[in-house]
Amino acid sequence: MTIAAVRGVGAATRVRRRSRLATYRPGLLFLAPALLFYIAIVVYPIIYSGYLSLFRWDGIAPRMTFVGLRNYELLLTRNPVFWIALRNNAIWIVCALIIPNSIGFTLALALDRRLRGRAIYRSIFYFPSTLSLAVVGLIWTWIYHPQLGLFNQVLVAVGLGSLQVDWLSDPHVALFSVIAAASWAAAGLPMLLYLAGLQTIPPELHEATAIEGASPLQSIRYVVIPLLRETTLIVVAISTINSLKVYDIVYAMTYGGPANTTQVLGTFMYFLTYNDNNVGGGTAVAIILLFLTLLFAVPYVRHLSRDR
Repeated sequence: MTIAAVRGVGAATRVRRRSRLATYRPGLLFLAPALLFYIAIVVYPIIYSGYLSLFRWDGIAPRMTFVGLRNYELLLTRNPVFWIALRNNAIWIVCALIIPNSIGFTLALALDRRLRGRAIYRSIFYFPSTLSLAVVGLIWTWIYHPQLGLFNQVLVAVGLGSLQVDWLSDPHVALFSVIAAASWAAAGLPMLLYLAGLQTIPPELHEATAIEGASPLQSIRYVVIPLLRETTLIVVAISTINSLKVYDIVYAMTYGGPANTTQVLGTFMYFLTYNDNNVGGGTAVAIILLFLTLLFAVPYVRHLSRDR
């Protein structure tokens, strides 16, 4: 190839690059304010938290001591509360995937039928999802009250007073009591998403299964559930991510007790940072929580991008 030909190819390449840049420039200009805002509000705090996790600092002293990965080592090898919190988050994820999602799916199936006042029922069942989890925690703290609470009062009324439990002070049941309260508040969103998915299923499919003699359960198993695969993926991803970042309802109901048995990563991060004045350790927990969240968020986003 001659020098003139090489120069011609190079010039054509530069022209294409300029043309492509001219095409994308308006979009980049429109995205710039949002991108700058995102960097300032999201990206910078993440980077700065990762930086702080490499230091020993109480949040007050003017100087910070660089310790490298020592904070992570202490969490993983010498802090049993971290492993309690991690285990509780794992339990929370499993329960969140089963309890509120099953309730939401069942409610969606019931409310997808032609019922009188079904719009009112949808609003009633969705209402708890609009409440702050701190408010939900306060409501259920009173429901679980050992003397005045609804649960124990009902047990006494039906002759099962021997089953009364101090729901939030018993280490064996406290975590599951908080999960039950959170499930009550969380069932509305899966219900709404499944309802939206059910309404995309053509009525002809239900009619065809009925003509073939399929029972309602068979219709749900072989028609409804396969067609709701994408909706289920969204519900699972949202439930998992919300379970990892849970904080406020645990803080409001048990404050991480009794004896740290209801600690989750969110509350442990808070107590380590502000109660123990260990900013480095608290931000190390935050970074670990970030990577755990990304383990579930990245495959979900990639799947959505692939489907577009």
